[in-house]
Amino acid sequence: MVKKLVYVAVIASLLAACEAKEPAQQPTIDADIVKTAATDFSYVANLPSEKKEHYQTFLNDGDIAVLQTFSPEEMVLIMLDLVHETRIDALYAITYHNSATPTKEKFEQQYMDLRAYDLLETYLMFRYYDQVAINEASTPDRQVVQLEISVSNHNFAKTFALQRQDGIWKILLF
Repeated sequence: MVKKLVYVAVIASLLAACEAKEPAQQPTIDADIVKTAATDFSYVANLPSEKKEHYQTFLNDGDIAVLQTFSPEEMVLIMLDLVHETRIDALYAITYHNSATPTKEKFEQQYMDLRAYDLLETYLMFRYYDQVAINEASTPDRQVVQLEISVSNHNFAKTFALQRQDGIWKILLF
């Protein structure tokens, strides 16, 4: 766990150094770096106010039906916000479950064991993304959302598959 925290702190400090106007000094590894870097940004900050209200209703009441008007791209942004907030209950609600739906406890265990670190790394790396768009590999039933960022002359992309379930685009995490 400490090794993972150190790795995340190093990534956050490197990303912060890229944004600095003056040459950055040698970064120090501190757990507060991750907290500071993450609180300066929100994936849902640019959503329209009506959708922010719907999202807040979902967080407060657990009413997923309020997310029916959200696009696949917006659902990916919500998912990344939930990763930062460690809202596993809400992540469970927006995750696509086929006929083999795991219990919330099993989902939490699988999430923490298999996906939490990768998604937190994605949250930090793509926090100032350049584009979020539907990928050409999408079909009407399954959308592929691509999050892109360019740093210097390097381009990075992360894709997420979504499936419509009960009128809501849900993320395929596993």
